[in-house]
Amino acid sequence: MVGIILVGLVVSFQSNRPTVRRSDASLSPRDSAFHVLNRLAYGPRPGEVDSVVRFGVMRWIDRQLDPRHIDNPVLAARERQFQLLDLSRDDLARVYLDAQRARQERLRVDSLARANPEAADKTPEALRAQRFAGEFQQLAVVRAALSERQLEEVMVDFWTNHFNVFFGKGADRFLTPSYIEHTIRPNALGKFEDLLIATAESPAMLFYLDNAESVAPGSVPPQAARLQARTRFGLPPRRRLFLDPEGPMRADSLRRRALLRMPKGLNEN
Repeated sequence: MVGIILVGLVVSFQSNRPTVRRSDASLSPRDSAFHVLNRLAYGPRPGEVDSVVRFGVMRWIDRQLDPRHIDNPVLAARERQFQLLDLSRDDLARVYLDAQRARQERLRVDSLARANPEAADKTPEALRAQRFAGEFQQLAVVRAALSERQLEEVMVDFWTNHFNVFFGKGADRFLTPSYIEHTIRPNALGKFEDLLIATAESPAMLFYLDNAESVAPGSVPPQAARLQARTRFGLPPRRRLFLDPEGPMRADSLRRRALLRMPKGLNEN
């Protein structure tokens, strides 16, 4: 389907109409190449218009629709400089959590950091996390500029924006790189159904949409379930009364406020 649409776009501006003068009937090969590179790529690079003219516009489109068979040595060499690509989702989670712990410890013991919280972001752990955040942004630009698989990069960017997650939100700081590499990128030129399911099941999307706050009708929120479980295993009667949501101490203000903060129903996201 993607191929049919893209070919149709190109054929539409190459077609001849009997009612149009010959000088306006079709684009020149260079015009066609320039048009395609602006529509299906990030614009022509030096010498690329002539290269596409020699190769053939339609052949170039067919080739872009099958990116696995396009050699990409320049980008591959540049990607090796990004340590981010060598780290798993778990590795990035540890980097992020180490930075969080180091920041909290710095704020706890350093009066200067408490007066100026930005100083707590200068720990080695925090600087390492910031470096990977910078690599994440740089990698997208490098791929757009250097990749021979231009249509794939355009579609990765398109679907990343369409199925958006926020890189600056909590766990998505370490989940988003994996989301791009293993959810969006493999499905960018595939079936929409596969992409839709993959994004819906992605940890990055589930976190971004606050799915952990969803409670099905008739179900017990996870926090309340944990409280109920704790009351059944050897707690003193006095603590059971306090922790049991259905117990006689339901009027206690602290417990009532805690229960009110528990998620109820399906999260609207």
